[in-house]
Amino acid sequence: MNSNRSSLAAKFGSIFIIFILITIVISAVATYVTQNRIYYGQYMDELSKINSYILDQMDDELDEFGDLQEYFAAHYKEMMIPYDYSELLDDYRNEYRITLAKNYPDNPRRSELKGRELDDETAFLYYRYMYLKYLILFDEVRDDFGLDYAYYVYPVDEPDTMCFMFDGPRDKMTVYGKDYLALGLEFYQDPAIHPNLWAAYNTGAPTERMDSYDNEYGHVYCYATPVKNGDRVLGVILTDVNYSFVNGSIRTTALIIVGIYVIVLGLFSAAIMGYVRKNVLKRLAVLEGQVAQYAREKDPAIADKIKSDRNDHDEITSLSTEFSSMIRRLHEYMDNLTAVTAEKERIGAELSIATEIQASMLPRIFPPFPDRKEFTLYATMDPAKEVGGDFYDFFMLDDDHLALVMADVSGKGVPAALFMAISKVMIKDNAYACLDPAKTLYFVNNQLCSENDAALFVTVWLGIVDISTGIVTYSDAGHEYPIILKPSGETQIVKPERKKPPVATMEDITYVNCTLKMEKGDTLFLYTDGVPEATNENNELYDMTRLEITIGRNAGCSPMDLLPNVRADVDEFVGAAEQFDDLTMLAFRLEE
Repeated sequence: MNSNRSSLAAKFGSIFIIFILITIVISAVATYVTQNRIYYGQYMDELSKINSYILDQMDDELDEFGDLQEYFAAHYKEMMIPYDYSELLDDYRNEYRITLAKNYPDNPRRSELKGRELDDETAFLYYRYMYLKYLILFDEVRDDFGLDYAYYVYPVDEPDTMCFMFDGPRDKMTVYGKDYLALGLEFYQDPAIHPNLWAAYNTGAPTERMDSYDNEYGHVYCYATPVKNGDRVLGVILTDVNYSFVNGSIRTTALIIVGIYVIVLGLFSAAIMGYVRKNVLKRLAVLEGQVAQYAREKDPAIADKIKSDRNDHDEITSLSTEFSSMIRRLHEYMDNLTAVTAEKERIGAELSIATEIQASMLPRIFPPFPDRKEFTLYATMDPAKEVGGDFYDFFMLDDDHLALVMADVSGKGVPAALFMAISKVMIKDNAYACLDPAKTLYFVNNQLCSENDAALFVTVWLGIVDISTGIVTYSDAGHEYPIILKPSGETQIVKPERKKPPVATMEDITYVNCTLKMEKGDTLFLYTDGVPEATNENNELYDMTRLEITIGRNAGCSPMDLLPNVRADVDEFVGAAEQFDDLTMLAFRLEE
């Protein structure tokens, strides 16, 4: 480094060190004093928002919440919630749903039934699941917002006494060697200490003050929000935070220091600003104007002007040199970016068109045969990329025979989509020509093997339904096994007598026909491997067992409801994980 170069850091170092130290001390004092004045209002506002957030989670089911409170008051001793309950919510929900399906197999409104409409066994499982759901909600709010407590209380018959319905694991009881939550705990709430708690419950309106008292955590602020269902006040949501006040003498001293700070900082600021204005700001203003000129005119010649405008050998001169180099590089980058952006926009437009073209190739109007009351049919396809390789199809071969197709092309993206389009047309043309699933797949396989340089292949399930008899003649080319859903909720996996390879693998494969008999009210569910192989963030598969359970829970649903319900369960399982495969489903129900 040139020894003659004067450094801005050296010029301002000593001044800024003193300035920074003074600023830190004074800022800390000023902040402390300010927080003492505004603390109360800030935390009341924050706790109010947290309580409103909890209340928002209840709004859609306040009737059920009121029923839950009544049921809890009468049956909390029977609930026996384990002390370590954090992982039990899914188990309780599944146990309730399985029992609901068992006890109400033929009720078309089964999924809409609530606690008061259920028998004792199912109601107990329903309210136990609901209780644990809200208990975990209060735990999450407490942890997420850093609270001491987040809880819900309601009054009992004892004077000035509240039952703590949701309050986390504040106490435990041991039964036969196992630890359980001690539920239904009741505590005296002195109106003199908790006036706003009782005011919120008695008036049904949030209060404009917080209760302030001392407990084992120190000094606590508590905000109360009533929970109302119509004109009835069910109970009160309470959230607590801890805070300790400084004494009055510290506050007085802090105010004196703030006064000194104002005087000293004012003098130093005036001196520093005079120096900075003369030696720094003026030069920076020139540099700023030159950079702004380039931003307006985009003239790379300005870079040479910036580089030549030197007043001294210091950091500002170095900054001018760097700006000059940056402008040159930026100009080159912008030229390249324009070309790249245009190319990306072209590719994006073409992919968008490809997506629309592929979607238009699949039947999308439902019901597809509105005059046919003997059956109901619905299908969906959600590609993992802009275009996918899955496809479905259905078409009438004559007045009494309906062809159903579910297929999955190996690979993804544009190549798979093109192969999908060819395969779909060939399957449909050959099905019309020979009216035989096995022969259709034989001809399609040989046609696709010809000049298949990309080595793609297609798994296919092709079935022809005799609508009058319910007999389905089908042939399977390496595809996923269909599922039959009975009106009772029973599910059956349909496996062919002999499994054959996918089409386009090798020529002259002899495919075989199999048959299955559908009864009135049965639903045939077809899908691709993207459904059972959907993967969550823990790299766990959705799998066939969960798929069968989900389908069984939807017995009695129309195909238009079944497929969205299955997709919703898959989405819930997958969570935030990325969809890596196409999701395609088709449901055909033989109406009664």
